[in-house]
Amino acid sequence: MDRGEFALIFSLAATNIVAGLGFAVAITVKLIRLTNKSHRFLRYYLLVVGIYFIECIAFMFGMCTQIFTVSLSFVWAALFGLWLRRIAPAEKIIKTCLFVALYGCVPTVSFAFLLLVIWVWQGNGLLNAEQAGQFGIPDFMPWPLNTMLGFCLALAAGTILLKILITTGTAKWLIRRAVRTACVCTIEKETAKL
Repeated sequence: MDRGEFALIFSLAATNIVAGLGFAVAITVKLIRLTNKSHRFLRYYLLVVGIYFIECIAFMFGMCTQIFTVSLSFVWAALFGLWLRRIAPAEKIIKTCLFVALYGCVPTVSFAFLLLVIWVWQGNGLLNAEQAGQFGIPDFMPWPLNTMLGFCLALAAGTILLKILITTGTAKWLIRRAVRTACVCTIEKETAKL
């Protein structure tokens, strides 16, 4: 293992540990305010750190394809949408899902950022398509995307957009569905009394 690979692995691990544990506090505080259960800080904190750990594992198994991390967006939306829909207003649930989606993007963004830093540190050009092709970036992509900078930006931006859209959209759909179901049940109960 050369110096660049070691630096990338160590930096990636350190960044993800610090980011995972640090951002988890902010989301945990948000969950405590949403549920009004301050005595459950440790439980919520471990839940959020567990989400981050699963996101990191999914990123590794996806090998930069993002199929697993994007698929987890449905899971987090269902988890928070179904859990919080009777406790909090829909807007606050959607906002919490937005933060969870962004939190789940940190492994991808940190990988892309650190890869760019190591890439430049080793003396490579960010917009050099030949060097990126030797690294493994596909040549069939158009020019800005077949460079290291274009690849990393597309990877990070695509993941962020997809995770936000899927997580908030699915949570919003689940909340609306629950409201409609509750309305139908109430109407049926009222008509049965007549």
